[in-house]
Amino acid sequence: MLLLYIACALAVLFVIFGFIALFAGPRGSGVPFVPTSRKRVETMLRLAGDVRGKRVVGLGSGDGRLVIAFASEGAEAHGYELNPVLVWFAHIRIVLQGLQGRAYVHWGDFWRPDMSDFDIVVVYGFRSTMRELEKKLKRELSENALILSNGFTFPTWSPVKEEGGIYLYRQTGPSR
Repeated sequence: MLLLYIACALAVLFVIFGFIALFAGPRGSGVPFVPTSRKRVETMLRLAGDVRGKRVVGLGSGDGRLVIAFASEGAEAHGYELNPVLVWFAHIRIVLQGLQGRAYVHWGDFWRPDMSDFDIVVVYGFRSTMRELEKKLKRELSENALILSNGFTFPTWSPVKEEGGIYLYRQTGPSR
């Protein structure tokens, strides 16, 4: 009986926090949580190719669905998210799917970490962030790193491929 009570209480909290996460995101981020559809997740995985042993980072990782998808395919996947409720939710999903040690969602701003250790970057940005993000990625990523952008293009970078609103970019020069 106690277990049922705890499960119901957790379910109610989950719904409340989920609602807050969807509509009241962190102040100052300017970017609401918009989940990536299953079809677009599959497209990103296909465009990325074999990710086993690769290091992937999701910028603005939301509920962790892309981090989890890439980790499930054998990558070491990290995500950065400002909304603590979504980070908490992502951690629960990672544990439930047994991906600890391969999937990580960090509570923090993705502008701060150096991206040079990542082979693949996944981003669902907005037009207003793409110019500065392009500069950061061109400066920090290693040669041949892949960038997958969901729905938005970079202002001066030409995509290698586009499929279903997913844009694939490749870093062509050495970083720094």
